[in-house]
Amino acid sequence: MQTTIKVGDSDVALDYNLAPQMVVFSHGFGVRSDSRGLFSGIVQALPHGWGSVQFDYDNFDIATNQLCVTPLAERIQRLKAVIDWARQQAGVETVNIVGHSLGCLVIAQLAPENIGKIILLAPPLALGSRFAEIYTKRPGAKHDGHTWILPRADGTTTVVDDEPFADLVSMDAEGELTKLAMFRPYSLILASADEVLPDADYTDILVMPSVNGMGIDSADHNFTGGSRGEVIRLVNQQLLGEEPAAQSA
Repeated sequence: MQTTIKVGDSDVALDYNLAPQMVVFSHGFGVRSDSRGLFSGIVQALPHGWGSVQFDYDNFDIATNQLCVTPLAERIQRLKAVIDWARQQAGVETVNIVGHSLGCLVIAQLAPENIGKIILLAPPLALGSRFAEIYTKRPGAKHDGHTWILPRADGTTTVVDDEPFADLVSMDAEGELTKLAMFRPYSLILASADEVLPDADYTDILVMPSVNGMGIDSADHNFTGGSRGEVIRLVNQQLLGEEPAAQSA
């Protein structure tokens, strides 16, 4: 089902399925609400009695095929509004959250209260100049005035102004994940062959007692191919409170 909620000056579209146990999905940078199929696959395999909410952090223009990135503060505001909306729906008992990549850091910054399970998939530990270069050094990328125009592999164009881009680049990602673990327990699912975060060392976070860490061998950043089924299995086990036989990251 679909509906629209007002968040600040923006209309945010929700794609949802109501159930007593709800999962709100928080996607990463420059992608749509389904996280290029990652979240759609998880939604389709959710256990019986579990519902979902997917939404876009950014504004997509169908006519131009452009995705305009919103500032971090607005992303946090949208996540909070979606969680609040889910809590208010008839029959909903618990709201849980699954985040991927940059979407994990939005969750960490919000650190929502009265939440069920928090599951973070391949969160970045550091953004900085390398994060910017992943996008700005691609063929066809250009800087027009105060705006970056970034072509993407899926045929869309990501448009991001300098200020929100700088906010992301300067974020202390590891600090945010550490701080979240001090207030909210969460599960951390890592990709052992993460091409976006090849040098990430999660040791300091994994030793925290409130973090339940596990990894998937040979998984890339988006958990494609054979790792897709495994990440879905692990997410479901964490939602249900089961203890998986985690593989080494």
